[in-house]
Amino acid sequence: MNEEKVEQAETPNSESEKVENENRVEELEAKLEQALRAYAACENDKKIIEKQKIQAIDYAVEKFVKDLLPIADTLEIAIKNIKSKDDECVKEMLEGVELTLKKMLDTFKNHGIEQVEHNEFDPNYHQAIQQVQSDEHEDGEIVEIYQKGYKLKDRLIRPSMVTICKKN
Repeated sequence: MNEEKVEQAETPNSESEKVENENRVEELEAKLEQALRAYAACENDKKIIEKQKIQAIDYAVEKFVKDLLPIADTLEIAIKNIKSKDDECVKEMLEGVELTLKKMLDTFKNHGIEQVEHNEFDPNYHQAIQQVQSDEHEDGEIVEIYQKGYKLKDRLIRPSMVTICKKN
């Protein structure tokens, strides 16, 4: 009889302990999941910050590039104007200006700055400032480039200003 009382007394405690332990396990599992989520959020933040840091470094020179583009434009205009002269002295000057422009464009390229392609009109890279009719060009094709556009890596710094063909 004493043994039955002992078993009965142990059973309720064991079940209550069991319930307490199960509750405690659930609490710990919830805290573990919460900690894992916080860790994942921190890892995502680290990745985002690293990506932003790389972009900031890559595009830090953007304002400087924008300031240099008018110089390249001026050199191209000088070349265009000098080519129309027949004077020998002017031709030597033309050679110097062409070499200066080439050196500048090579330096641009070494730093990830490239001219926009002018194969086909693309509103993402070209700004149409005029539309003209032309039998020599297809509809929407670039007829003339007024000002070259430039990209810094994959970011557009300045769109090309172009005239495009418009067929009726």
